[in-house]
Order: sequence, then structure tokens, then C-alpha cells
Amino acid sequence: MDPNSSLQELTKLSHTYYERQWMYATAGNLSSRAGDVFWITASGKHKGELTDKDFVCVSVEDGSLVSAGVGLKPSAETSIHQVVYSSLPDAGAALHVHTLDSNLLEFGIGKEEGFRDLPLPPIEIIKAFGIWDEKPNLSFPVFYNHTHVPTIAQEIKRYIETKGKPQVPFLLIEGHGPTVWGKSVAEANKHLEAVHFLLQVMARRI
Repeated sequence: MDPNSSLQELTKLSHTYYERQWMYATAGNLSSRAGDVFWITASGKHKGELTDKDFVCVSVEDGSLVSAGVGLKPSAETSIHQVVYSSLPDAGAALHVHTLDSNLLEFGIGKEEGFRDLPLPPIEIIKAFGIWDEKPNLSFPVFYNHTHVPTIAQEIKRYIETKGKPQVPFLLIEGHGPTVWGKSVAEANKHLEAVHFLLQVMARRI
């Protein structure tokens, strides 16, 4: 994946998501992988004003900083992206937003429990994930929103190590928002739009 074109794509999406009210102010983070490194939005950057210079380069292997512009530091949620890339080799981009409906949903995930699989409504939009079964019986992982973000990342890693790759290309942090991934920025965006619709449906069924 060409990092320059990917950063331009992510910058454009950042502005789009801000306009959709998915990434208010500095909330959320976007990244794309380039081999053994990935580029992620720098901490504290307003997502409606983001440029392709507002990214830092991080190691996929251990999440260490590889390079950054003057005054830039990695997003607080870099560890989550690092786990996605290191645990899911086909992930080429990861997108994390804070949509209203994803924050209205409450599942009561306990701090000690850490995570839980929850059912997805078997609706048409699931085809966006490349799943063509009629009325598929699918679930998605929901994680407790630890204040210490690396703890969330470790819970995601534990989930994948114990339960395997999620059935669908996304996870939800309760009271926080979804993180989705795809082979490319375009595919990850397609997945995110489908996830947004799914969570809207779920929020309205409560």
C-alpha cells in the first residue's frame, strides 16, 4: 500500500467523518499499514482540519514510534491499531470513530469480564462484509472501556488469541465507539459505513 496515497485517502475520510459527526474535534483515529509499519493520526489533531502531514509512523511489531514530525506524537489509541495489524495480517487499514448510536448502546460489559460476543441482526447490509449467507447467525465482540487504553488493546489481543479472528471486521468498545478494518482504506471505509448502519438498527431496537 502506497503510504502517500493512503494518507491522502485517510485525510479526506477524516473531513467526511467530521461532517457526519462521527469524529468531533480530536476524537477518533485513522491508520493504514505499509509493510512492517503503519501510519496513524497524531494525538490532539482536529479531525475536521487534518492534513496528510498530521500522521506518525509506528512499528507493527511492538507499537514503537518509528518517525514523526516536529511536535507530533501517536494517538492515545495507537496500541489498539497495533494489535489489529499484528494479529490480523490481512488488515491494511483501521478506522476508529465515535458515532452517536454506538455510544447509545449499553451492554453492561463488566470490567473483570473484559469482553463479550453479542449477536448481530441478520440484515442485508451484512453483505458489505462479503458474507452472503441468508439470515447469517453472526456475533461481534464488545469490550469494556478501560481508561487505560493499552489495557483495551491487551483485551483485544486476548480475545483473538483465545477465540480467533472476529466473524465480522469490526469490534466495539462500549461507551466509546467501533474500530473497523479492511485490506485497504476503501474497504475499511465500506465496512465502517455498514457497521454504522448496523449499530443504528440495534440502537433503535432497544
